[in-house]
Amino acid sequence: MPRIERLLVTGASGKLGTPVCQALVERGYKVVAVRHRQPVGLPGVDEISLNLADAAAVEAAVAGCQAVLHLATCKEDRQGVIDLSARGTFNLLDAAMRTKSLQRFVLASGDCVNGIYFNPRPVPIREDMPMVAYPGYYALSKVIEETMAQQYFYQAEVPTVSLRMSWIHTEDDILNHLTVAGECFGVPVWRELMTPQQQAAFPGNRDAAVALRHPDGRPMRRHIVALADCVQAFLLSLEKEGIEGQTLNIAMNEPMDYADAAAYVAKQMNIEVLDLVDPVGQDFAIDISKARYVLGYRPQFDIYRLIDEALQFRRAGRPRRQRSGYKG
Repeated sequence: MPRIERLLVTGASGKLGTPVCQALVERGYKVVAVRHRQPVGLPGVDEISLNLADAAAVEAAVAGCQAVLHLATCKEDRQGVIDLSARGTFNLLDAAMRTKSLQRFVLASGDCVNGIYFNPRPVPIREDMPMVAYPGYYALSKVIEETMAQQYFYQAEVPTVSLRMSWIHTEDDILNHLTVAGECFGVPVWRELMTPQQQAAFPGNRDAAVALRHPDGRPMRRHIVALADCVQAFLLSLEKEGIEGQTLNIAMNEPMDYADAAAYVAKQMNIEVLDLVDPVGQDFAIDISKARYVLGYRPQFDIYRLIDEALQFRRAGRPRRQRSGYKG
């Protein structure tokens, strides 16, 4: 495969997009970044405004590149499912087919297509399992995008790769998720699970680490991923030959056990552990064997390193990067 030199990155100002763009520049790629709500603001990145619903403008942008990284997402935006996920993804893929200039089209997908947390998953989730998404526009959007990417590979040999990532964490996200004080990150929302007695015992200024459990007392287990490992996967997806048409799970090596993670956070932060019961959440694990063997993906973060680096981030007093759109 000839070397990719110039790339178009959608969603470039997002949580994932900006670190990916920075890594691409450091690798010597020429990056054309599609900004949305805010500038990307990285040296060496050419920023453009591009309406993905404008087929002619999309085709002109794609024609000047050898790769597209499609990271833009609608999250819980009803209109965005049509304008961005359906029409925008279609325009990008159709432009790739028509211009024939692309050597790689990489889609940022997610494990939401597997209905994680909501649907029972008794065995690790593989890429070849049916997509049975959980409710919501975001999950629907990823099913639509993956399906289009796969069909454009089958029908027109567009060199697509779909990276199906678990819930992405960076900075101090994991601490915001695992503790009851401060900003809530993700679901469940702890105060909705707390009894009146627990809410009274842990007001906003008193912290605790959450050991989430099932009604029978078993610790809940769920898979997540560090942002740095997602960046690794995107770089590999541009460099690895022979992966066209593939869908690849990107996650940590092992799922997070809430009881173990809470105990570790509590010890490091000198706070209590609070047991909370989730009456609806389902355990799930992600099988990353294919990404390891086909892509060469090697996760560098487990839950303990993720927590350690989140603590270092807080102790350093660095401000959190402003993110565009949905917090999650």
